Amino acid sequence: MALAISDSLLNMVDDYFVYLDKFLEACPEDLWAETFANWPISQYFWHVLWINDRFLPGPYLTNPAGATDDAALFKTKIASVSKAEVTKLWSAQKTKTVDFVKSLTEASLYQRNENVFKIIGLEWVNVFSVIKLHSHAFYHLGTFDAALRSKGLAGIY
Repeated sequence: MALAISDSLLNMVDDYFVYLDKFLEACPEDLWAETFANWPISQYFWHVLWINDRFLPGPYLTNPAGATDDAALFKTKIASVSKAEVTKLWSAQKTKTVDFVKSLTEASLYQRNENVFKIIGLEWVNVFSVIKLHSHAFYHLGTFDAALRSKGLAGIY
């Protein structure tokens, strides 16, 4: 059973990374730095990257220049974060995420995700955490798609 669930989770991980990668490729530098729906696009992306990183075990990534934990949690607003630096960090997240899913056993799929508990105090099991990362990424992908279309650019869907 664990294999079927892990395979499904890996498909979900691939799904959201494909679309987030599409956005990074399609997003021009001027839009990357622009505020859309009250926050800079780069800050939304930093938020998605930060959450993905923090929900998984292992060493956390180093915040890029201008990006802080408070900015990732929308407690403060930032001017912009380097798209090149964020893209590089984002690429590393796919490996971290895939490795995490592949490490899950039938028993550990249903164990509490200690990272989520530590950060937001919720009792999410590992399998649900990956599902939430997927839904969280797609929630923000809607913002990214709308921002592209507001500039007359092709969306990512």
